[in-house]
Amino acid sequence: MKYFTFILFSISIATTQLVKPVENDTLNYTHVYFEWEQIPGAKSYQIQVAGNDSAEFQNPLIERVDSTLLLIIEDGLEWDKTYQWRIREIDDNDSYGPWSESWSFYILPLHPELSSFNIVIYDSSGVQPGITIMDWLGSGLIYAINVYGDPVWFIDSDVEWNNGMDYKVQFTYFLENGNFIGLADGRESNEPGRVFEMNIENELVWQGPSELEGIGVHHDVFPMQNGNIIALTSQDTLLPVPEEIELPETYMYIDSLPWQGDRIVEWNRDGVEVWSWSVFDHFSFVDWNPNLYQDLLYTHPIPADFHYEWTHSNTVWYDPIDNAVYLSVRNMSRITKIDYDTGNIIWNMGQEMPSGDVTVGTDLGFSWQHSVKMLDNQNLMMYDNGNENDPFYSRGLEISFTETDSIPDTEIVWEYKLPDSVSSGLMSDCDRLPNGNSLLTSTTSNQILEVSPDSVKVWELLPFQEGSTFRSERIPGLFPQAFSVIQPDFIDEGFGPTIYLPSGETTLEYEIHNEGWMNETYEYSIIDNLGWFSETGTIEISPGIYAIIPMSGVIFDSGIIDTLMFTVIPQHAPLRYKVDTLFVNSQLFNAVGNVFPQKFELFPAFPNPFNPSTTIQFAVETMHTSTLKVYDINGRLVKTLVDEKLDQGIYSVLWKGTDKFGRPVSSGVYFYELQTEYFNQRRKMILLK
Repeated sequence: MKYFTFILFSISIATTQLVKPVENDTLNYTHVYFEWEQIPGAKSYQIQVAGNDSAEFQNPLIERVDSTLLLIIEDGLEWDKTYQWRIREIDDNDSYGPWSESWSFYILPLHPELSSFNIVIYDSSGVQPGITIMDWLGSGLIYAINVYGDPVWFIDSDVEWNNGMDYKVQFTYFLENGNFIGLADGRESNEPGRVFEMNIENELVWQGPSELEGIGVHHDVFPMQNGNIIALTSQDTLLPVPEEIELPETYMYIDSLPWQGDRIVEWNRDGVEVWSWSVFDHFSFVDWNPNLYQDLLYTHPIPADFHYEWTHSNTVWYDPIDNAVYLSVRNMSRITKIDYDTGNIIWNMGQEMPSGDVTVGTDLGFSWQHSVKMLDNQNLMMYDNGNENDPFYSRGLEISFTETDSIPDTEIVWEYKLPDSVSSGLMSDCDRLPNGNSLLTSTTSNQILEVSPDSVKVWELLPFQEGSTFRSERIPGLFPQAFSVIQPDFIDEGFGPTIYLPSGETTLEYEIHNEGWMNETYEYSIIDNLGWFSETGTIEISPGIYAIIPMSGVIFDSGIIDTLMFTVIPQHAPLRYKVDTLFVNSQLFNAVGNVFPQKFELFPAFPNPFNPSTTIQFAVETMHTSTLKVYDINGRLVKTLVDEKLDQGIYSVLWKGTDKFGRPVSSGVYFYELQTEYFNQRRKMILLK
């Protein structure tokens, strides 16, 4: 293609524009996401990361080559360090372009409560790769460690809530959009707990309602597929003192006392309650624990301090396959399956009780269980705390169901018994990992253990180290949503990426690269100002894979600049969409692709109005001396941009809003004029300041 670009009479050289980390960024993780803009003619990019001194680029700490527009680096960066990074392109001839400017970023010091954990890797080939997310109970710290026990990310509770109160955050689930949800414990501020969503940069994305009954949200918060949040909340109801109870003297004239139960509440993202379910509406009051009730009376001698923890639920889980909600009720050693549409109990599983309402799995022998969940195979998994075992031990359980006409049969298909020395009577977690291993978290001993399907240890965070956690979650990395979009090769025109196309049917090929760790469905669309392109679609792309997206259109006019926008929206993270703008200049081409304008023409400046600069394009039909001049509204010459003999072709000139002495001109209306021996054309442009 025969094409010349003049910028104040010098050829422009494109350099890469860095995107993130931004200049002087501060990061709370050592796994760093680098991103940059596409540069024309590049087949790949070289990235360097060095220390704070620019001279250290002579011996960079990290040097990589990547063919897309982002790179996640998980090794080699440390806490409490300042780094610089830069990029340059590599073309098809393996020639290197100029380095971009360098940007610096700072990785915060590791939180003073955190340090590396003692880890034992029994079988490195059997470990599920990734990072393990935990929270430090009562501290408001949430953090992640790599398989070697080194912290790679943390957040604290130093965030600003919309009611001005202080909370201690607790982690429950990492989301597909790259954020996480949990509960904010407000007991230190005498506030009920609430739900939240936060990004990994320690910024609140969403806050649930704060005006809730009793202690508010507690124990568990679960993400619904429709974007809503479902959580456990407390509820108190006055009930008569049971006849079996012997009242202390301070209670002698009291006939009713509060029972604390649980409500399951679903909120939409406007904070509106859209579904709820209460144990007081569905459980029988004859199912209760007299020993616990009696013990609480004598440990709370003042009646105003008393409430009977009737249910103490600790898990809520929604299963979209059965459209059912599962509730784990600790103080009844019960798991309840609830029909979401009707709210009716489908079955109760666990220990038999006086009501006769428990009909499933009465022989399974679990007690005070936590972290109940449905697996992909529709089996149920839990951490059986085993508080009623004698001798005491805890275990991880997987339970299968054989459906019958009425009551399903149950069977323990996997079990891992923990020694009593590390077993936990409180909280705790058991997860099934993608490689088939299981991850058991014991809260009171702070042991996290990964075992193979045949119950062989493969990885262990050794017990009794600082920082007990309710639950842990193993995920591949901090960035599930990472994708880049590569446009058709273009020319950098100063005002934006530009491609030259002839009139008629045409196809542009875009590439979408999934560089996150989850399968993602991307919605894509292409639109433009002149109606040449209009196409939408969706495509599912696996991690590490890219797809070529052909976008067809018809160019009806020549000599016109059109603005084209290609938008990509990931289904699970729509707010992380990308929009790429491409300017299409329609021209007549010969068989080898050279631009041969058929007439002299002065095109509209772009942008217009503008600040601080605009680009002026013009066409030269045959070799002629051509002048391009700028005049003010009174007709006075402001600046001559071109005055020389030019070959046939398309030319582009950047005017930076300065006069012939290089001084900035004032805002207002200006005219630009193209003149040759046989041609003269003038157009208007507006400078805004």
